[in-house]
Amino acid sequence: MGKEQKNSDIINAGRGRRLIRSAACLFLLILACMAGGCTAAGGSGTGTNTKTGGKDGYPITRDSYLLDTFCTLTIYEGGGEAAMEAAYARLQELDALLDYNKEGSDLYRINHREGERVEINPDTVRLLELGREFCDLTGGALEPAIRPVTSLWDFKEVKKVPEREKLEEALEQVHSQAWEVTGTEFYSEDPAVRIDAGAFAKGFVADEVKQAMMDAGVTSGLINLGGNVLCLGAKPDGSPFVIAMKDPSADNAMHYREDELLELEDISAVTAGIYERCFEENGVLYHHIMDPQTGYPVQNNLVSVTVTGRSSAICDALCTAIFVMGEEKGTAFLKEFNEPLESEYKAYFLRKQE
Repeated sequence: MGKEQKNSDIINAGRGRRLIRSAACLFLLILACMAGGCTAAGGSGTGTNTKTGGKDGYPITRDSYLLDTFCTLTIYEGGGEAAMEAAYARLQELDALLDYNKEGSDLYRINHREGERVEINPDTVRLLELGREFCDLTGGALEPAIRPVTSLWDFKEVKKVPEREKLEEALEQVHSQAWEVTGTEFYSEDPAVRIDAGAFAKGFVADEVKQAMMDAGVTSGLINLGGNVLCLGAKPDGSPFVIAMKDPSADNAMHYREDELLELEDISAVTAGIYERCFEENGVLYHHIMDPQTGYPVQNNLVSVTVTGRSSAICDALCTAIFVMGEEKGTAFLKEFNEPLESEYKAYFLRKQE
């Protein structure tokens, strides 16, 4: 399915279901991809590290730090080095557009605008249309306009709970749909509106990088953007890729849940979890998945939600929204979401130990 058709499908589904009410933290393990073929992202900064292996030159793997996370692109069959260059160029292009901390990016210019309109790239338009649609579909559980709140939380350096008064002021600036995109413009009359696409941008980028790989002839590959995993085709021998969800409560960093090994072929797996971008203060764990109603991290019985399906962008948006809703409401929402599209997005829940 082409990217224009996918966007059309989700927008049409949203219009038919108006009554339905990240950067998600990911920690998926890729198992048994090929002998010696899976390479974890490493290093830091924006530099890249490209590796090849095997007598036929495959797999080809490139590691980098983009989208504020570790990224690994791997090609197992088809396209060769030229395909890797095309895929990496697309990844760089989208990083330059969507990093709201990077001066000159579309999201930076939106969040620092002085007027009501900002000219943006068509890719950014499609990303923001997806965010608006899921905000509407989920009753605000996925909230693109939450940047006034998320900008107060720092899970890297300061690691401190913001002052309540500042959070309350920020919440008053979260005006859910007081913005729109038309043509190639972002528009809002409200100067307080600022956008955070972290809950769905990496999935969108993964879909775009996949398309770049396919256009360059790749028939088997893996895209791992900070744990957002997209499998292009199957392994060269025709068997599916095997993805496992890490158990963050285990002492062994490579421990995974044997009851939830996912065999995936030409499909994506994306997780929203509480155990990577987080800190503890006064005995309370604070994580990066925000409740748009309170301005604080979501408090429920979940450790993570993993969603699998064809579109990585949709998986990304769904796992965050379902986490915010909670397991019961999220499960019901996913059923209603799938029915009109006849899609098969699936959710897997990791619950807190009692």
